[in-house]
Amino acid sequence: MTPYYEDDFATIYHGDCAEVLASLPSESVDAVVTSPPYAEQRKATYGGIREADYPGWTVRWMEPLKRVLKPDGSVLINIRPHVLGGQISDYTLRTRLALRDAGWAELDELIWMKKGGGPPLGHSGRPRRSWESLHWFGLDGRAWCDPVANGAPSESIGGLRDGRAATAGWKHLGGHQNEPRPGISRSLDVATFSTRNNPNDSADTNHPAPYPPKLAAWCVRLICPPGGVVLDPFSGSGSTGVAAIANGRRYVGVDVVEEYAAMSARRVSKEPPVLDFGGAA
Repeated sequence: MTPYYEDDFATIYHGDCAEVLASLPSESVDAVVTSPPYAEQRKATYGGIREADYPGWTVRWMEPLKRVLKPDGSVLINIRPHVLGGQISDYTLRTRLALRDAGWAELDELIWMKKGGGPPLGHSGRPRRSWESLHWFGLDGRAWCDPVANGAPSESIGGLRDGRAATAGWKHLGGHQNEPRPGISRSLDVATFSTRNNPNDSADTNHPAPYPPKLAAWCVRLICPPGGVVLDPFSGSGSTGVAAIANGRRYVGVDVVEEYAAMSARRVSKEPPVLDFGGAA
């Protein structure tokens, strides 16, 4: 399939993601970071997917990834169910179970905490929604991960300077439990970022559901090795692409709407790659 846009660091396709994925080389992608359309939403742009159809739809678009991903590759999906008729929808729960039945390993559920609480979204009769899920799936349980990529400087293991770690039996931390170890701590499983994009990008992020490049960068650093390839089958405004290039990874984006394929192309073309881009010139 002919790319809509291509340079040394990014390739953007305009088309159905399942068809595009079928044309990609086997084991050519290290990680997928994406926020697909939510059920019953974005009807004006993406047609909308019925809740009843969502699990099967997700299994179908993810099936080609089993061939396209490298053996230790994995997928992070940003999504959260809505409240309908006073009850939280179960389509994301059913989707997770359907993916397990389809052979995917569910590695973890991470959280995007919206700094400042985010906009006043969600059911007006419930607390304001301030977080969303990042569902993490792999071909098996041995997916590549850099747990310290988003960590903070630390002077001790797990922040404990006494014998509590050993007393509690936390031998998985390694080393001598009550001896400080300079370095970087493992990242939390909660990523806290504002919903705002870079104000300078406002002209290029006129998308109904953009998510911040800082969140995408957190995901990219966590599950994609430096110099690797990140794929977003629902590229939208291109936040994943911006994050990938800025963090020394290559990017492949796909969007079924030409306006958003063009939007992604504009943004990634403006992003200067880092100097140590996996050996690229």
